[in-house]
Amino acid sequence: MSAAAPALGAALVGCGRIGAHTSDEMRRTAGPGWIPVNHADAIRSTPGLALAAVCDVDAQRAKQTGRELSVPWFTDYRAMVRELRPAVLSIATRTAGRCDLVEFAARNGVRGVHVEKPLGRSPAECRRAIAAAEDAALAMTYGTTRRWMPSYRLGRRVALEEGADRLTLELGRGELLWTHPHSFDLMVWFAGARAPLSVQATCSFDPAALRGRLLDADPMVESAVVEFEGGFVAAITCAPGKNLRASGPRGSVDVMENGARVTRRTPGAPDAAKELPYRIERSGTQQALRELQQAVRDGTPPGITPREILLSNLLGFACAWSALQGGARVRLQDVPEDLTITGRQGANYA
Repeated sequence: MSAAAPALGAALVGCGRIGAHTSDEMRRTAGPGWIPVNHADAIRSTPGLALAAVCDVDAQRAKQTGRELSVPWFTDYRAMVRELRPAVLSIATRTAGRCDLVEFAARNGVRGVHVEKPLGRSPAECRRAIAAAEDAALAMTYGTTRRWMPSYRLGRRVALEEGADRLTLELGRGELLWTHPHSFDLMVWFAGARAPLSVQATCSFDPAALRGRLLDADPMVESAVVEFEGGFVAAITCAPGKNLRASGPRGSVDVMENGARVTRRTPGAPDAAKELPYRIERSGTQQALRELQQAVRDGTPPGITPREILLSNLLGFACAWSALQGGARVRLQDVPEDLTITGRQGANYA
């Protein structure tokens, strides 16, 4: 980017915890490479981007955030986009309505979107949003923060060197929409070009939350196994620690403690783990936005494609569908397009 090039205007939709107000607990407990995690802080600290406006359906929250950040505020994202014509739209709303936002951006001159995870609440709406993005050549990045962090990128690079064909994800007990979009994205990313063949999972939820093909809950994932072409297998366990292990015939690599450490083991010395150094230059959210602005400016492909975003979401729905079928092995094409998961936890939604 030329030093004289003006910054791209980026408008934010959703002024909550992920949009603009990181909790004190998150700031205190987040490991290296996570902060800044909220969109507003990441936009304002990314060269080449300038926060142009904020929007939230809660007028008081929108007004407060706009004043704090010294930018215009809106309660209607359509009015904001039509009035300001931002180059980038950053989407940090609840899951309901995210796909509508992507579609609106694609059809109203926005050139790039950074959208939180998960993308949507049903396969049909996710497909619709991705189709609109691809038709408009809309650049996209996605809020699966680990994909953008240097420790996980190092882990994937080593996994490829080792010919890894097994991936184990330990994120503790977590909800399908709240926690495991990270897991499904890591599966897609580490599997590379291999297509998924089957999904088999168990989940727990209140049976009263299921009405036809509407699951008014965010089911707890107890276990999940995804088989890909070429013998690649990825698994979710309930083990604590927020660790990832990729293993293959030439060794294994662990990304541990939520990305804080990367270690490598070789077959000749399985008990001797070598810690691998890496350098943090920016947070995962900052990296995603940096690559998005480069994609908007010159077409440089960001580190994710719209099809990968779609595929990771479809794996989540397949996980739920398998659980609803008593833990049966299912294919992505078996999942009903109208299977809808609200992500509700009490009065809150993912």
